[in-house]
Amino acid sequence: MSLLQEQAVQLIRDLSDDNVKFLIEFIQKFMQPQSAQPLKANALEALGRLNAARDEVWQYLPADFDPERELMEARAEKYENIN
Repeated sequence: MSLLQEQAVQLIRDLSDDNVKFLIEFIQKFMQPQSAQPLKANALEALGRLNAARDEVWQYLPADFDPERELMEARAEKYENIN
């Protein structure tokens, strides 16, 4: 074991269990497998496409369209006879 590794081991030995747990979680996140990186890129790309599609759909709706009002009206119609 190199001197640097020995220093790291000694520092870890001096940590509390909670801090060791935090350190392990940090190392796991820091050293993610390379296969996880493209998944994140794909997810961000999909989110960008979803936002673009949402913006495109809004152009077909009336200017005074209010999704909250529509939702409230639909709920009122569906559940008006409950009680």
